[in-house]
Amino acid sequence: MLASVVQLALAMAVILVGAELFTNAVEWVGRRLGLGEGSVGSVLAAVGTALPETVVPIVAIVFGSRSGQHIGIGAIVGSSFMLTTLAMAVSGLAVVVFTLRGRRGYTVRAEPAIIGRDLRMFIPAYALGVGAAFVRVPWVRAAVAVVLVAAYVVYVIRAVWQEEAMEGELERLILHRAAAEPDNARIAAQAVVALGCIVGGAEWFVRSIEHVSASLGVAPMVLSLLITPFATELPEKFNSVLWIRDGKDTLALGNITGALVFQACLLPAIGIALTPWELQRPAAVAAMVGVTAAAFALGSLSMRRRVHLAALLGAGILYASYVVYVALTI
Repeated sequence: MLASVVQLALAMAVILVGAELFTNAVEWVGRRLGLGEGSVGSVLAAVGTALPETVVPIVAIVFGSRSGQHIGIGAIVGSSFMLTTLAMAVSGLAVVVFTLRGRRGYTVRAEPAIIGRDLRMFIPAYALGVGAAFVRVPWVRAAVAVVLVAAYVVYVIRAVWQEEAMEGELERLILHRAAAEPDNARIAAQAVVALGCIVGGAEWFVRSIEHVSASLGVAPMVLSLLITPFATELPEKFNSVLWIRDGKDTLALGNITGALVFQACLLPAIGIALTPWELQRPAAVAAMVGVTAAAFALGSLSMRRRVHLAALLGAGILYASYVVYVALTI
């Protein structure tokens, strides 16, 4: 038990290091590609940091037993639930903490058009993917999977084409501080090292937390819905906290909302293709809470014309409510 807890802490440290390297490298990648902050946060950073939650359910589904399929499905549904609730709340708490430390202000300066675009894409896509679990017609499910993948391709194209390039000074590349303008090879090398730390650390974290959960007698469904997504979503949370610290709110929240679009489109398509895609009650409730949290955030954004701190912090209430629900029903 103690050894697993120590490994848990070490895995988190590896993910933190990877997140720091990745946020630094991905800004340079975006600069070289001529992308805007929204595209860097919603596409490059989101896809890169979404690798753990993509790899984990695939491994569980392909190499596991039938229970492994349930774990994979729970991880797919739980990942979006975790981002719409806990990740948003952590971002809000980061704003509060760094404001109290004098590093920024309470106002969230994320571009509302970008965050709104992502949320408007996520809600119907996620609802469609989850809804396919209640349809027993194979060709309808297959059509849903194709539509979701095609929708993500269109989303990426529009996100990249509709923005101007990032401006302003960037922090020097961490693994090459000597050069104010690092070459492309060093930028790529740091991005690869960062992704290796993020994916490897997340996998290590999941294995460690499975050992801890087994020792405590936690049910597999609780593990797949709450604990596994918590581990795989750490990159998004850490990356966003680091960008919020630096006042780059569009990158921070775009990293989360872009990952939501990625997960809503591609992960359910994987689930439909590789599993029976049947949701047990805890997974279905988590999906409903996730859509509710996203709808609440979008409604607040539409009314206030900006991302409001209270909306971010309020997402934590939905997360806590679901944890209480699970605790009372297991």
